[in-house]
Amino acid sequence: MMTVSDCAKYQRHRAMRDAGPASRTFLYELAWPLLLFASLGAITWAVRGTGGWDGIEGTYLPGMSWGLLWYYLCYRKGIDARNIPFWLGLGIALGGELGYGQYVSWMQGRFQVADGTIPIANSAGYLWFFICGMGWAAPGAIFLGWALSEKTSLLRWTMRVVVPLGVAYLAWFLVQKQPAWFFPHYDTGIYAELCDPLERTVYTNTQNFGVVAWWLGAMIVAAFQRDKFTLVVGAIVGIGFGPGFLISALWCWGYTYAPGFTDWWKMWELHAGFNLGILYVITLYWATRQVDKAHEPDGTPRAAPAPSRIPPRVVECLKNISLIMAAFVLFFIAFKGGTYGMGLYMEFYGMADFDQYDWPASRVWLFAPFLTAIAGLTLFAIARAIYRACSDNWRNQEVPRLPERIAAMMFILTFIGAVTIWTTGDTRTGAKIGTLYVVFLGLAFAAYNRLNAHFDEIDAQR
Repeated sequence: MMTVSDCAKYQRHRAMRDAGPASRTFLYELAWPLLLFASLGAITWAVRGTGGWDGIEGTYLPGMSWGLLWYYLCYRKGIDARNIPFWLGLGIALGGELGYGQYVSWMQGRFQVADGTIPIANSAGYLWFFICGMGWAAPGAIFLGWALSEKTSLLRWTMRVVVPLGVAYLAWFLVQKQPAWFFPHYDTGIYAELCDPLERTVYTNTQNFGVVAWWLGAMIVAAFQRDKFTLVVGAIVGIGFGPGFLISALWCWGYTYAPGFTDWWKMWELHAGFNLGILYVITLYWATRQVDKAHEPDGTPRAAPAPSRIPPRVVECLKNISLIMAAFVLFFIAFKGGTYGMGLYMEFYGMADFDQYDWPASRVWLFAPFLTAIAGLTLFAIARAIYRACSDNWRNQEVPRLPERIAAMMFILTFIGAVTIWTTGDTRTGAKIGTLYVVFLGLAFAAYNRLNAHFDEIDAQR
């Protein structure tokens, strides 16, 4: 749930927004945030699957970075969103476990089987890319909706956990009973003995359909509970990334028409992150309007907050720790995976020496200083959050040098991504993708600087 944390700051920003004109509201509430989220999303989403990161770990990077940007833009407007980053990032990361099997070759009309390829309708690839996109975004959408929701109780959470899992189980049962609906050419008998391509098809189609069913179950619960936050966010992000992921996958046609021009898979990833970033900004815009509806223009709540059994000091401390852990996960995963590419760049080892998920002594020693610094700063921040909760200053949410810290985050993530793609792929195509990383970083900083100038102008009116 997002609330007003600084009434004076919120009042100034809301008054500026309400005063118009509409073009200024569009620029600073939608256009510049869209460019910021989309550009950083392109950079961080493209890390997923690159040497050093697997599906879930790689997807933490866009999720946690979007969450921290969400928190930052709200913070500058006097809105408290400390509980958002961790849950937004965790949800997207769970979606990152999904795969897309043979969908690229299906889109090109080819279906790999044990003894070669057989024809398949292109529409099968497009359909399953749409389903896969929904599945990837679904957990992040639902988790974010839950984090934004106002009402909580044991019964509500029990339904949120049990019902979606039950619907997902029914989906799995349906796949077992009607496999021909989900596995192309099932009636020909080719699935009697599973080769690697067919086994991959069975796994990915079952998993993707099951996660979409889980999303549907969560949406049913939200409708029953009249949880507008989960319903709206689940629709914008969950449904929206279906076509968004499908459109980005069209870059893979480049392997057919210009296979050596660039790394088309990375182009796909860049575009996918760009598209999903747009959806999160649309969601952020809507969520901010809900804060306006729940508060007077001076920042006071229109209705008394629901009583809580947890002392306010503890609630504040837990929110701070949640924010700290989001930053910890982001940088821990970034450097954990990034050390593989860094070691290659510094020539500590070669790609043929070991697998990207192995940890020889040279890589351990390379990661150790980063781990020590990240863990040490995290523990210090948690200790300070606990100390503040015990002091008379426990309501203070000011974060020193926060704009500089967010800027440093964007630069570090871009640097790690660029080094990794340059060292773990083809040098020529890697250079092209690395150049795009720099371009997107420039776009992100352009938007970021415009937003900060706007925020500073409003804050100077105090």
